[in-house]
Amino acid sequence: MVTAGVYLVARLNGIYAHAPVASEVIALIGVATALFAATIAVTQTDIKKVLAWSTISQLGYMFLALGVGAYGAAVFHLYTHAFFKACLFLGAGSVIHAMHARIHDTDRSQDMRNMGDLSGKIPVTFRTMFVATLAIAGIPGFAGFFSKDEILWQAWKYNHALWAIGFATALMTAFYMFRLIYLTFWSPSRVVSHEIEHHIHESPKSMTWPLVILAFFSITAGYLGVSPSLGGSNQFEKFLEPVFANKLETADPAPASEEGPRTTEYLLMALSVAAAGAGWFFAARAYGNADKGYTEPIAAAAPPVYNTLLNKYYVDELYDLIIVRPIRFIAYALWKVADTFLIDGIVNLTAYLIGAIGRLLKYLQNGDVQRYVVGVIAGAGVM
Repeated sequence: MVTAGVYLVARLNGIYAHAPVASEVIALIGVATALFAATIAVTQTDIKKVLAWSTISQLGYMFLALGVGAYGAAVFHLYTHAFFKACLFLGAGSVIHAMHARIHDTDRSQDMRNMGDLSGKIPVTFRTMFVATLAIAGIPGFAGFFSKDEILWQAWKYNHALWAIGFATALMTAFYMFRLIYLTFWSPSRVVSHEIEHHIHESPKSMTWPLVILAFFSITAGYLGVSPSLGGSNQFEKFLEPVFANKLETADPAPASEEGPRTTEYLLMALSVAAAGAGWFFAARAYGNADKGYTEPIAAAAPPVYNTLLNKYYVDELYDLIIVRPIRFIAYALWKVADTFLIDGIVNLTAYLIGAIGRLLKYLQNGDVQRYVVGVIAGAGVM
């Protein structure tokens, strides 16, 4: 269901190709979503929340591609993302399983602040998650590199500002994913006690073998899109040509024979790789020696910014203020006025009136035959 929207827009490409304004809105929402979610992911401490916000960010990339008319690139990233993100989520489950076996507290067993130095204790989980991290970060040779680079290239040809935001998001993606790797596997141990640390062990094969399979495809899946020539649509797009026959004219690639576009694409590819490397470098500097008393770099440098990101831009609080509380007030008013006073009042009044009439009639219908005879005679007299 998470990716159903991407499929829907891609499948209706014939409509969106003739609706440039709608496509521009999709591109803007997509790139804003990618950046918004990535900035939140850099501060989360729950290992699953990092991956959840990462998924939202990657969906933003897909919608960016859809908005610029690169429908094939969007579905290509949807396809490659499925492997490495599934590997990361199931890997997180394996980490939680290892921690939860001794820490019977879900919040603490998922908190990366209580992990560290797990690479040797759960090696299969570590290696597969590391491979998936290299893929999502866009390291060359891994699946995410091919699809994400294609999206950035298409964004550059459509609008340089969109590319710049996507590029910044790519750097943050590498940063928060290697932050997860360092805090979970490579930094000094922050496990709450030596007894718990001693009992941490690898997950069973029923959990690790799917990770191995997904890690394999996190490496190989991207090669389906490798094209023998740059500057044109990749092989994955060619594979989907019968489906994606319509493209926005503004997103048409330049001829592959022109040296300028080829040089530009090589340069942008190098910048994308540099962004991934920079994200890894900054994560290593910030979290490589994160002991039990470590401080988040953003929190130390700019506490207001850190608190804003940690609280997800206070979107939940804003939503509660603008939507939840007014609806709750209206519901309370309807309950008290419409339901309790009017509806219940009418029902209760009807019951009271029927009861009052009954209480009056009981004096006539009391089983006294003489009174009945008097009543009959009086009635006949009246008539």
